Amino acid sequence: MFDRKPKVLAIAGPNGSGKSTITQYLDIVGTYTNADDIVSASGISNERAAIQAGKMRYHSIYIKEDFTFETVLASRHKLNILEKAKAEGYFIECIFVLTVDPSVNVARVSARVAFGGHDVEERLIRERYYQSLDNIKKLLEICDIVHVYDNTEEPVRIIKKYKEDISIFPNDLWTEERILSLL
Repeated sequence: MFDRKPKVLAIAGPNGSGKSTITQYLDIVGTYTNADDIVSASGISNERAAIQAGKMRYHSIYIKEDFTFETVLASRHKLNILEKAKAEGYFIECIFVLTVDPSVNVARVSARVAFGGHDVEERLIRERYYQSLDNIKKLLEICDIVHVYDNTEEPVRIIKKYKEDISIFPNDLWTEERILSLL
């Protein structure tokens, strides 16, 4: 009988790309952690929630349990979590959700706030958009499976990685050249 590797599912992408919306339609793996949900449930600061969520993720790795998390992936910290999971023998899948332009993300966050959702400064949305997209290259190195979806309108896959094979799917919004710049 084979021992199954523990699994981590990362749902990544810039603020306002639609990660939380898409997450509703996914089969979540194991324990789900999201700092925004921790803030909503407990009222603690964003910083404290991020620290708590990070501890929960590292604990999941320590006890070798499956887990899912959502992240903007604008910094090295979440990549470190994925690298630690990889070193501990995890199978890693990432669904990365983006839009064609950060202005789309800014408009979506504004709409979210109008309906009572959490705000993010426009400057941060724009900075994190590019930082997050820059981390796609590293995700492709770390993860066993990666799906990158453009969610400007309806979700459309533009990149698929399975083990060592990478496929791209140009469309009206994402030319081959533009997709290749993400790799």
